[in-house]
Amino acid sequence: MNRDKTDIPVRDDRPEEEAEVKIEQPRENNRPETEQPDEVTDWQAEADKYRDLYLRTKAETENMKRRLEKEKTDFIKFANESLIKDILPVVDNLERALKHSESSSNGDQGISEGVRLTYEGLKNALEKFGVKPVEAMGEPFDPNFHEAMMQRDDPEVEANTVLEEIQKGYLLHDRLIRPSMVVVSRKPADDGE
Repeated sequence: MNRDKTDIPVRDDRPEEEAEVKIEQPRENNRPETEQPDEVTDWQAEADKYRDLYLRTKAETENMKRRLEKEKTDFIKFANESLIKDILPVVDNLERALKHSESSSNGDQGISEGVRLTYEGLKNALEKFGVKPVEAMGEPFDPNFHEAMMQRDDPEVEANTVLEEIQKGYLLHDRLIRPSMVVVSRKPADDGE
């Protein structure tokens, strides 16, 4: 069996997914090696164009799949945000009721205990869904998490330190859904100047 070397498939050195099998065709005797018919050159150019278009479309599709998966994950993660924003005032009222019951000496320990248990249950339910309070008391003022309602002179602490928390702020999976309303310290002005 006498086979010509030009009929043997030649493997490309590219990775498997991009590799192509090329079959070399025997050359015509009257043409130089570098010269190809115009029709073959046109077909090769068109094939290269469509291969490039295919690879770009494939990459765009993969990027879109990743982007849609991330958007879907974020949507699921933050779908409860509006519900939680509506529940937070209830948490605030329960906190106020607890503070009031602790400061009064009425003897309504049963009611205050019931309010405390309700508050704890609601707080635990919110934590289960990724809601956490923003730490504010004694922290340096951070406009990303705190909303300054007023300033108060206090020579004992550094300027721009949170002195009082008027209303708690909350995070949902590390995204701020409500900033803390705070009172911020400032250094008192010198009277001698």
